[in-house]
Amino acid sequence: MPYPGMPVTVMHLGVVERAVVDEVRDGGRTLVVGGVPFTLRRLNGWFVREGEPYYGTRLVLTAPPEDR
Repeated sequence: MPYPGMPVTVMHLGVVERAVVDEVRDGGRTLVVGGVPFTLRRLNGWFVREGEPYYGTRLVLTAPPEDR
Protein backbone atom coordinates (compact mmCIF):
# COMPACT_ATOMS: atom_id res chain seq x y z
CA MET A 1 0.00 0.00 0.00
CA PRO A 2 1.47 3.37 -1.01
CA TYR A 3 2.08 5.92 1.76
CA PRO A 4 3.36 9.52 1.99
CA GLY A 5 7.15 9.55 2.01
CA MET A 6 7.38 6.30 0.04
CA PRO A 7 10.23 6.32 -2.50
CA VAL A 8 9.08 5.78 -6.10
CA THR A 9 10.44 5.98 -9.63
CA VAL A 10 8.94 8.15 -12.38
CA MET A 11 9.49 6.67 -15.85
CA HIS A 12 9.05 8.63 -19.08
CA LEU A 13 10.48 7.59 -22.46
CA GLY A 14 13.38 5.70 -20.91
CA VAL A 15 14.19 8.44 -18.41
CA VAL A 16 14.19 7.26 -14.80
CA GLU A 17 13.75 9.81 -12.02
CA ARG A 18 13.61 9.12 -8.30
CA ALA A 19 10.86 10.80 -6.29
CA VAL A 20 8.77 10.53 -3.13
CA VAL A 21 4.99 10.23 -2.68
CA ASP A 22 3.65 13.52 -1.28
CA GLU A 23 0.03 12.51 -0.79
CA VAL A 24 -2.29 9.52 -1.19
CA ARG A 25 -5.86 10.22 -2.36
CA ASP A 26 -8.92 8.25 -3.34
CA GLY A 27 -8.15 5.28 -1.10
CA GLY A 28 -4.79 4.76 -2.80
CA ARG A 29 -6.00 5.14 -6.40
CA THR A 30 -4.32 8.55 -6.82
CA LEU A 31 -0.78 9.36 -5.73
CA VAL A 32 0.63 12.87 -5.75
CA VAL A 33 4.36 13.01 -6.52
CA GLY A 34 6.12 16.36 -6.85
CA GLY A 35 2.72 18.07 -6.89
CA VAL A 36 1.59 16.00 -9.90
CA PRO A 37 -1.25 13.45 -9.52
CA PHE A 38 -0.82 9.93 -10.90
CA THR A 39 -3.95 7.78 -11.20
CA LEU A 40 -4.21 4.01 -11.17
CA ARG A 41 -5.37 2.71 -14.55
CA ARG A 42 -7.70 -0.27 -14.71
CA LEU A 43 -6.41 -1.32 -18.11
CA ASN A 44 -2.82 -2.06 -17.08
CA GLY A 45 -2.60 -1.49 -13.30
CA TRP A 46 -0.04 1.34 -13.68
CA PHE A 47 -0.09 4.71 -11.98
CA VAL A 48 -0.01 7.17 -14.90
CA ARG A 49 0.23 10.97 -14.81
CA GLU A 50 -3.27 12.42 -14.75
CA GLY A 51 -4.43 13.63 -18.17
CA GLU A 52 -2.07 11.35 -20.11
CA PRO A 53 -3.01 8.13 -21.96
CA TYR A 54 -2.60 4.77 -20.20
CA TYR A 55 0.89 4.35 -21.69
CA GLY A 56 2.15 7.81 -20.62
CA THR A 57 4.49 8.86 -17.83
CA ARG A 58 4.19 6.22 -15.16
CA LEU A 59 5.05 5.73 -11.54
CA VAL A 60 6.86 2.61 -10.38
CA LEU A 61 6.50 1.72 -6.71
CA THR A 62 9.83 -0.09 -6.48
CA ALA A 63 13.30 1.36 -6.18
CA PRO A 64 15.46 1.51 -9.34
CA PRO A 65 17.89 -1.42 -9.77
CA GLU A 66 20.96 0.55 -8.58
CA ASP A 67 19.23 1.17 -5.20
CA ARG A 68 18.44 -2.47 -4.44
